[in-house]
Amino acid sequence: MGGLLPLTAREIKKWYRNPVYLIVGLLQPVFWIILFGSAFDISKFGGPFVSSFFNGAPDYITYMIGGILTITGLFTGMFSGINIIWDRRLGILQRFLVSPIKRSSIVFSRILASVVRIIVQVIILIAIALVIPNGLRISNSFTVIDALIMVSTVLMISFIFSSIFSIIAIRMTRMETIMGITNMVNLPLMFASYALFPPDLMVSWLSTIAKYNPVSWSAESIRLLIIYGSLNSSQMAQLGTYLLYLFALTVAMIVLVYFVAEGGIKE
Repeated sequence: MGGLLPLTAREIKKWYRNPVYLIVGLLQPVFWIILFGSAFDISKFGGPFVSSFFNGAPDYITYMIGGILTITGLFTGMFSGINIIWDRRLGILQRFLVSPIKRSSIVFSRILASVVRIIVQVIILIAIALVIPNGLRISNSFTVIDALIMVSTVLMISFIFSSIFSIIAIRMTRMETIMGITNMVNLPLMFASYALFPPDLMVSWLSTIAKYNPVSWSAESIRLLIIYGSLNSSQMAQLGTYLLYLFALTVAMIVLVYFVAEGGIKE
């Protein structure tokens, strides 16, 4: 796509030249890990028996880290659409539209930049979870391939929600509108999923909804890899199913973003 790489580089430069943006983006997930994760110690509520509800995780931080990484990808992706509206209000988008670049490249550059940001955030969050007292405990059989699959999972969920909110932002002119939509859907997406709690602790109707939530697919995939490392055939089948769902949704969003951006993005 014409102009995709230069536009993506522009978005990344805007990000690393403003380190406050990185710090603010990390504060909320760090608080979740340190405060919420440490406060809810499952080993105090029955040891191995209660741990079985949490997929065999030795502590709650180990269980929830998959959800935290997914939610971070979700939130980072959600706010990528704001940059499109911001560029429109500043008049930058108009200059892009009269240049010889594809309109879809304008949107995809924002999405790819958010994917790059989430990689850095994932590394920092895992490092924090590993060093805090009674923090993350990764399986001894966890491999480099597992790490690559885990990162790919977060990248796909980030790409999916970046695409969705970029599509929403394409025809919007008011920042307040997309901010309102973001604030309206982020908590339902988070709590109607397996990101923080297992399905056995949910009411049946909420567990059914969470089963079809992409946030659940991502969180469960990461959780399997971190807790078990080497998976048995049943766990491998479950992981493969989640990854297939995420991959199919990612491909669908690539196609949708392309056609919506080419035909819909205007001054």
